[in-house]
Amino acid sequence: MASARGAALWIVAAVGYLALEAVAAASFSPSYSYARNYISDLGVPSGSLVRGQVVDSSRADLMHAAFYLQGALFFLGGLLLTGIPDNRRARIFLGTVGANAVGNIVIGTVPTGKVHVAGALLAIVGGNAAVLLGSEAIGVLAGRQWYRGVSKCIAALGLSCLIMLMVNSATTKTNLLPDGIWERGSVYSIIAWQLLTAIWLLTFWRHRLG
Repeated sequence: MASARGAALWIVAAVGYLALEAVAAASFSPSYSYARNYISDLGVPSGSLVRGQVVDSSRADLMHAAFYLQGALFFLGGLLLTGIPDNRRARIFLGTVGANAVGNIVIGTVPTGKVHVAGALLAIVGGNAAVLLGSEAIGVLAGRQWYRGVSKCIAALGLSCLIMLMVNSATTKTNLLPDGIWERGSVYSIIAWQLLTAIWLLTFWRHRLG
């Protein structure tokens, strides 16, 4: 069943991304902080300056792979979950998922600089927009009020975290929470939603077929 395969791909993407990120963080020197460091710090070449320190990121390739994995499987899973998009809502949803995929490929390929920042914005905005739209675009979930409400809350959290990250960057000071927490809030919202959606769908189909 295509939708079950799509859900499985989303679980593989989410778990794989978090695992690769954790391994890359464990090998980062000096010590990596999930609260203070940017996610992309894990992907910079060894010898780069990060927060005024020369870093050893010997497993940066793993972080690049994490971005590629999440982007590709999030998009492929979305295709399997919606099928051939026969309505405007599904097409827009796939467009946002595609934007997230392109953004992830960019940030995995270009570890620093303006192009990297543009890719990060595309991935984060596209992914959280997909969270917002997914509750109406994925067939068996459409119209479920509880799921729509949860999805809207997750998307609002993700986009709010992005706004706070941008405020921190613009003011060059910490507002309420460090940059790393705001950035992870804007990225992990996507991961959390795809896990929630995938697990619910697999449970739904299991009960339906069982």
